[in-house]
Amino acid sequence: MRAPNPLTLLLGLAIAATLPATSVAKAILGVDLGSLYMKVALVQRNSPLEIVTNMHSKRKTEQMVLFDAGSRFYGADASSLLARKPHLTPTQMSVLLGREIDHPSVAVLKERHYQFDPAYNETRSGVCLTVDGQEFTPEELVAMVLTHAKDITAAYGVTSPLKDCVLTVPAFYTQHERRALLDAAELADLNVLALINENTAAALHFGIDRIDETPVNYLFYNMGANSLQVSIVRYLSYPHKVSKYDKPKNVGAFEVLSSAWDATLGGASFDARLVDFMADEFNTQWNKARGTTDKDVRKYPKSMAKLMIQANKVKEVLSANSEIPVFIDALQDDLNYQTHISRAKFEEMCHDLLVRAGKPIEQALKLANITLEELNAVELIGGAMRVPKVQEAIAHVLGDGKLELGMHLNSDESMALGAAFHGANVSTSFKVRHVGMADVNAFPIAVDMTDLEVGKEEKKGGSGLFGIGKKKSEDAKKTKGGDDTTWAKHATIFKLGSKLGVKKTIAFSYDKDVHVEVNYEESETLPVGTGLSIEQYDVSGIAEFAKEMAAKELGTPKVSLQFELDTSGLTRLVKAEAVVEETVMVDEEVEVDDDDESSDNATKDGDDKKAEESKTEEKKADADEKASDESAAKDGEAKNETSEGDDKKDTEKADKKKKKKTKTIQKEKKKRHVRPLKVNSYNVGSIRPYSPEIMAESKAKLEMLAAVDKERMMLEEAKNNYEAYIYNIRNKLIDMEDDIAKVTSEEQREALSKSAEDAEEWLFDEGYSADLKTFQDKLVELSTPAEKVFFRVAELTARPKAIIELTTKLDKVEELMKKWETTMDHITEEERTEVLEKVGEVRKWIEEKVDEQEKADATADPVFTSEEVPGQTKKIESILARLMKKPKPKPVKKNETESSEKNETQSSDDAGSEESSEKAESDDGETKAEDADKTEDATKDSDSEKAEGDEL
Repeated sequence: MRAPNPLTLLLGLAIAATLPATSVAKAILGVDLGSLYMKVALVQRNSPLEIVTNMHSKRKTEQMVLFDAGSRFYGADASSLLARKPHLTPTQMSVLLGREIDHPSVAVLKERHYQFDPAYNETRSGVCLTVDGQEFTPEELVAMVLTHAKDITAAYGVTSPLKDCVLTVPAFYTQHERRALLDAAELADLNVLALINENTAAALHFGIDRIDETPVNYLFYNMGANSLQVSIVRYLSYPHKVSKYDKPKNVGAFEVLSSAWDATLGGASFDARLVDFMADEFNTQWNKARGTTDKDVRKYPKSMAKLMIQANKVKEVLSANSEIPVFIDALQDDLNYQTHISRAKFEEMCHDLLVRAGKPIEQALKLANITLEELNAVELIGGAMRVPKVQEAIAHVLGDGKLELGMHLNSDESMALGAAFHGANVSTSFKVRHVGMADVNAFPIAVDMTDLEVGKEEKKGGSGLFGIGKKKSEDAKKTKGGDDTTWAKHATIFKLGSKLGVKKTIAFSYDKDVHVEVNYEESETLPVGTGLSIEQYDVSGIAEFAKEMAAKELGTPKVSLQFELDTSGLTRLVKAEAVVEETVMVDEEVEVDDDDESSDNATKDGDDKKAEESKTEEKKADADEKASDESAAKDGEAKNETSEGDDKKDTEKADKKKKKKTKTIQKEKKKRHVRPLKVNSYNVGSIRPYSPEIMAESKAKLEMLAAVDKERMMLEEAKNNYEAYIYNIRNKLIDMEDDIAKVTSEEQREALSKSAEDAEEWLFDEGYSADLKTFQDKLVELSTPAEKVFFRVAELTARPKAIIELTTKLDKVEELMKKWETTMDHITEEERTEVLEKVGEVRKWIEEKVDEQEKADATADPVFTSEEVPGQTKKIESILARLMKKPKPKPVKKNETESSEKNETQSSDDAGSEESSEKAESDDGETKAEDADKTEDATKDSDSEKAEGDEL
């Protein structure tokens, strides 16, 4: 059993933000683009993983765009008009990404009566669709859908910027298709943190809470709308330390062992069989009714759109029922279509599809190198797996009941949720607990190298030699054509089934610039029709560097090219450098024995050695004698003596070390001359990623369409506001009839009612084609006189209420001034009088205005409004604020002379007490001074204590 490499395991789970409290954590989207329906999952700070519901409160959104009257409509808005305007509604755009016209998946779309005819555009280097006379690339159409994903997320209530996302892709997506999706995301102004395979995302969501002590093997069976994918996944656990101070703790992990697929088998395949069956049956009825033989409903896109919608409904109903009646009104030529379809009939027409449904299981088991008996469980996902006969076909391949078909995951949403969770893993905005994940490479990838000049001459795109190689090019290099003058090398750098997220380095000795081709190797797993060329590089700077080194007679440079296969399944050249190693002699200081001392030691005879040993013994005897004489000394002195003895020993050792000296010697050393190489990358072939020029052009086109959509939405809002105001006038004329009668004349009421009638007539006549500016002007024209009337009605109650509130406030101010006479005597009478005078002015203003309003015409503008009333107390409030800040005067201190005289009048008893206290204090001495103080305090009466305090 293979054990996962912890270094290749991505970490996952538990959304706990690491950003500071003052920062706003990012929101990350997980988008399962699908081919018919898009699902969007969201992760943000302090919130669980959740599915975003769209404007229609649906958890999945149709992947289609309707172009109508210069505007775009998405999701259910587009789907509702699909039967009427199929020629204006592109669908399944993701199927066209990064693919050529003759790609099998594109060809299948045509066979299934796709409403558009894809064409190749030389300028864009890819497939294009023509919608209402305007060409759009699949990248542009998918970008529109992704932008809509951002819009529905914002409408869902997310206020933080929507930029980061993780997108799901089928496991069989090649790098052409993956890069096309990344281009679409860039057009939608999205930052793609990672691409993740659909089954891997579902497996990640399934493994969030799993910690399997014993490895278990799961088979994930995913039948979607257009494809079938099968993956073998092994769940296990491994010890992991969060920090160096923690004990290792088992965390969950999984690795994808293999993936297999049928890229053209899905729910749409079953729908297509029903469509063909109903079309043939209707053609028979139609020709019989008209007495002809050449009638064919397939020639009419609208009729075929109706049949495709009906076929999907029939399939869904037959998944739970044995038969269904079918009726389509006026399908074509005013002829209705009516029939009955049974489940048995449906299964019969799909017999060959059911046979194909089990083959990817066998392929996946073979690639994973495990047997059916080693499988522990099966998990079904994808919408099309709900067909009962499909489940029977799966069960048959798996041994007819030996393994239960699990449906523990939400088959529609698990991939989007897994993608959002993966985004939390790779984003720096979130801290997560560990869950391991390792995916595999679906196609072998090789590198071919030639001289740069030869490569330029032979450059045709996608060419190269293919074969199995080792990790380093030295182990897999070849010479093309047997000609010694033709330099070429080949290596398989990423094998089928190798881990994603790794780097490989090719190293070789060469003295010329090289042309590098990164290609797919021919393989059974590679989808038919896939261009082999991934990317090409011209690596220069080698020849120049080689000449410089040759001039120094240093030999041929060693070139190192590092390639990365990242976790998104994309390969690129990430580092290129040339190195030459030179052997140089360098001066190095080393420590050696002192030459003089060594020479002296060598010439000494045995007598000298004996004399030296005698001196050592004498020193030792002296030390012993000294230690004996001072044996009665204190402990501290003994310790000091010992310390001195240690110091002597250290000194002797230091003396011995000093008998060394440094010497400069010549030593060989490797010196590396490193030269970063210049790399120019480009793509060849009919399908290429977006160039900067094409990207800018497409962005400008989408911005223009977005501006049109914004204007349309503003126009719709203006229309709604205008119509709503018409009904507002009518409703108020009825609901507020009595109040309006108090402030309007009969002529004014009639004019108001007439204006609403005229506005409604204009709205459904000229207003049908009016622009935004006209609606805005008409709303102002309609609302200005009406608002004056409604304002006067509102003032009938607002003015009296404001007057009462103002009068109450003035009463409180007067009460406060009266209270201040006693509580704030530092406020002078003049200052209080100033406040009261201002109160009087305001009361006079109230009387005058109320009197004027009573005398004024009620149908005219009011003399004063309720908004003017509260402002009358501003001057009073300003004066009060100033007075409240006025400080109180400081209290006057008592005269010290008065305190002295009071002390002289103390009674003789007090004096006697003081004398007794002083005597006691003297007798007790200094050590009892505190107790004497306490005794003195105890003998004093209250008057003496007060006098003493005054003295202080």
